[in-house]
This record gives sequence, C-alpha cells and structure tokens, in this order.
Amino acid sequence: MGGRFAAGGYTAMNYYHCLLRRLGINEDRKARNLLLKPALQLKLALYALILSLIFILFALLFGKLYFEQTYITLVENTTQSEYIQAIVTQQVHEFKSLSLLLLVVYTVLMVVLVTVYTHRIIGPAMPLMRHIRALQDGFYSHRVKLRRHDCFQEMADELNALAETLEQRK
Repeated sequence: MGGRFAAGGYTAMNYYHCLLRRLGINEDRKARNLLLKPALQLKLALYALILSLIFILFALLFGKLYFEQTYITLVENTTQSEYIQAIVTQQVHEFKSLSLLLLVVYTVLMVVLVTVYTHRIIGPAMPLMRHIRALQDGFYSHRVKLRRHDCFQEMADELNALAETLEQRK
C-alpha cells in the first residue's frame, strides 16, 4: 500500500488529506478553527489553571502538614523510628508522584475543556458579527445559521427575524 502511494507521488499523509477533502472535511480548517480567539481562549484557560493550581497548592500544603503530624506522632510513640521513617518517606514520595501525575492530567483536561467551552461561546459570535455587517450593508436576505449546540441560538433567530422584517420593508 505504501509503495503504490509513493510511486504515484502520494504519501500516506497526502492520501489522507485528499480523502478527507473528497468527503468534504477540511482538516486544516478544523485546526485553525480550534482557537478562534487565541488570546481570549488561552487567557481563560490560564486563569482557570492558576485558580486550580492555587487550590492544589493549598491541598498539598494540607497533605504535607497532615503527613508531618502523623510522622511525628508515630516516631514519638514507637521504638522503630528508622523503619517508620522509611515507610513514611516512601509514602510521601508516592504521594508526590501521584499528585504530579494528577496535576498533569488535570492541566490537559482543563485546557481542553476551556478551549471547547470557549469555542462554543466565541464560535457563534463570528457568524453573528458577519450577519450584522451584512444587514448594515443592506443585504437583508442574509441569514445566520449556527451549529446545533452553539450558544446564542435565540439571538440568531431574533436577528434572522429582524432581517426578514427589513427585507419585507424594502
């Protein structure tokens, strides 16, 4: 399969893009449309991450204080302090590793969720603005269409009704 594509001047990636275009899917456009207003979307993601990191730092501080108090209590009440110290040190290390892993997963999920959510808010604003500009330029037959799950569907319906009224008056 790879030889046939290479002989014809196609790579597997070119074939993939060509196939997607034939199906009416423009992968490059989807990638560009992921961040419609990068500054705003990434700033919101950054704010959410900073707030989350502050919360996580307080949780880690609380966990550290808890482990220290448990460690002090165990060492004071036993004769096997070296053994207990080794166990507690191992548990603290495992706790730090797990916390770091959870922080990385949380960060990735937060960025993805904020990007998707802001895309659903910012995405409809662009066709609404184009529709308003079309109405300002006198193109009253122009209608705005939003995706099914986008915000501002009611506003789009009202603007379409306004456009229809203006078209009838003209």
